[in-house]
Amino acid sequence: MSSNATIGQVEVTRYIQSTVKFNSGNTTIWVDPFGLNDDLINGDKADIILLTHEHGDHFNLDAINAVSKDNTILVCNNSGIEEKIKGNVSSELVVMKEGDKNLVSGINVEAVAGYNDFHPRNNGHDSFNIGFIFEFGGVRILNAGDTDLIEEFSAMSPLDLALLPIGNAGYTMDENDAAKAVNEMLKPGTVIPVHYGFATGGDPEKFKSLINSGINVEILDPLNPMKAG
Repeated sequence: MSSNATIGQVEVTRYIQSTVKFNSGNTTIWVDPFGLNDDLINGDKADIILLTHEHGDHFNLDAINAVSKDNTILVCNNSGIEEKIKGNVSSELVVMKEGDKNLVSGINVEAVAGYNDFHPRNNGHDSFNIGFIFEFGGVRILNAGDTDLIEEFSAMSPLDLALLPIGNAGYTMDENDAAKAVNEMLKPGTVIPVHYGFATGGDPEKFKSLINSGINVEILDPLNPMKAG
């Protein structure tokens, strides 16, 4: 099975857990860099880094610096994580809260809801996790971060591509809830499951079997299949 897929003009590469790289033209976006080394990065540095939250399987200062270059912009939520970032990374920092929209290196980025008991929303003002919708290479993409099935998904379509967690274990949706989000609320052209096979369970084939016909499912093997602790 491949570790990458091409959606429109965007090449998507999956790494461990929820680390994903998006390439289109001469622009590269990394989401939640973790568990990386120079061989895996292969010189493919970030123009933009999107950080959904600060749990250790999503947030790693060494990985952030490893994918950064001159003029890299790091976008994070306003949970207070910026205090852990300032002075420890080389990239420029942009802080967003749920509902914010920003033009980042020419890319439209919107911070959206993503929450559960383990990732509290806090009325959207200082939420522990946020998702991102961004328009890149002609593709409208949702990266949800760690979330349960939430009513706000209904307002996020239309989408060309959605990346959703399926790991369960109290941290995220399971396969059934993620499929319900896709089939009934998000209705993307393509969906890629993430957040499984490392610190949680999650069966991507089960998830795929639950998705309505007409929606493409891309199951991507991680390039760095580490095992938790």
